Amino acid sequence: MNIIDFHLQNFRNYDKEVVTFIPGINTLIGNNGQGKTNIIEGIYYLLTGKSYRVKREHELLKWDKTDFHLYGDFIVKHHKIFLESHYQNNKKRVKVNQVPCQRLSDFVGTINVVFFSPDDLIMVKGGPSERRRFIDLHIAQIRPGYVSLLNAYNKVIQQKNALLKTYNDKSLKNSQLQLWNAQIIELGTKIILQRDELTKQIQKVADQIYMNLTSQKEKLDISYYALGKKNIQDALLEFPDLLNQKMDQEIERQMVLIGPHRDDLQILLDDKPARLYASQGQQRSLVLSLKLGELELIRQEKGEYPLLLLDDVLSELDSFRRNYLIEFIESSHIQTIITMTSAESQLGSGALFQVEQGHIRRER
Repeated sequence: MNIIDFHLQNFRNYDKEVVTFIPGINTLIGNNGQGKTNIIEGIYYLLTGKSYRVKREHELLKWDKTDFHLYGDFIVKHHKIFLESHYQNNKKRVKVNQVPCQRLSDFVGTINVVFFSPDDLIMVKGGPSERRRFIDLHIAQIRPGYVSLLNAYNKVIQQKNALLKTYNDKSLKNSQLQLWNAQIIELGTKIILQRDELTKQIQKVADQIYMNLTSQKEKLDISYYALGKKNIQDALLEFPDLLNQKMDQEIERQMVLIGPHRDDLQILLDDKPARLYASQGQQRSLVLSLKLGELELIRQEKGEYPLLLLDDVLSELDSFRRNYLIEFIESSHIQTIITMTSAESQLGSGALFQVEQGHIRRER
């Protein structure tokens, strides 16, 4: 999967700019605040429908503008695909080959992308939501229907939360809650099974990569915990009873306490929780292993590697990890877009672009 050209209009600090990429490594250099990360963010937004930096689209607008437009040409299995996203009047419109998409699931996964930045270390030290997000974004790219499934589940959770905040008669509220619980079980079971399947797949790939990064000295183990249990089948069997047991507590606290929206990944290094014991270097190796594992799984699923976006990652890695990553990219022929603050660490091959005050100029 390759991006050929990318157009930005009224996005972040860009008035109107276009950049043409090569199939190999593309390096964007420039001082901080010039717009390097904005290019990466724009590509990611176009492919996933979401920003990894903000939740509200209006924050992506160039100052004093009311709309932004992103579009570009891509290659997937020798076929050209044109994607565009237009935000105007608080509404987002997305098209694939000029055909409007009604739902997010209609275009997510059309072009696959893996994004990696130093902020991804929060996957290890952060809360469960960060690890769930990693799993869900990956599944959404290879299973388009997963987006609709997540949206349906989240809507049920919102409706149940709203009911829990009302002051209806308790017996009446209980009967209504049972109706929502039935949907939580139906939709939640599908989410749990897909997350567990993905976790097992990425465990196999990421563990081998991690062992290579640590010279076979440490073992990585990743497990999905559903409803607080490692055994997924036991968790699903107990799902209805757990919801019933928590009902009084949910009414008291006015929030849904049981379901895949509260699940987590357990990441162990040599049988110790990485969240508690991993050093900064181990965290970097761990996240790098997960990202490279994600690349491999998408290749296995789609038959080719996705686009790789690296935002100021190389400066955060030591020479061994940096060389391992670059060798992996070059040997696998993955189209990669990398941001750096200076040309001192620039790669010896590929295209080099200078980014300055919202303008992009190719240097090599």
